[in-house]
Amino acid sequence: MKALLLSVLLSAACWAACAADQPPSGDTSLLQLVEQQRALKAQIDAGSSGLTPRQVKQVRKAQDEFFAIADGKDTLAQLSVDEKIRVENALELINAEVVDTRVAGDDQNVCWRERASGTHMKVTRCGTKQEMREAREGARDYLDRPKTCGADCGANP
Repeated sequence: MKALLLSVLLSAACWAACAADQPPSGDTSLLQLVEQQRALKAQIDAGSSGLTPRQVKQVRKAQDEFFAIADGKDTLAQLSVDEKIRVENALELINAEVVDTRVAGDDQNVCWRERASGTHMKVTRCGTKQEMREAREGARDYLDRPKTCGADCGANP
């Protein structure tokens, strides 16, 4: 179990470097991340991970995406911005499932691409799942507000 947690924590350590378009600190490369994830996959396949079936399914789905992106690439620099975002999100999801707490789920870092208002340009936004949920709820609250004028709205004097 210690090796499982260590593998996930090491792989999650590169998320900031992925988002910043820089190689990760130290000597962690994409190939090392792939090896760490393969070791984690082997532990899950052997049934020694201590994860629930739902967690196993989530981890395998995230690992499948990670392996699909990393296939044929040696360094993080070879990934596009969108691929780096997807790698970061997959590693964060794996980490949250292995840590298995609500706090870890809310503190899971995620990135997404969205259009800036009034333009066709996309921007990358990163934050925790909790921040993303709060932003979504704030936008819904804004849209749900009444769209009618108050007592003095547009009245002639």
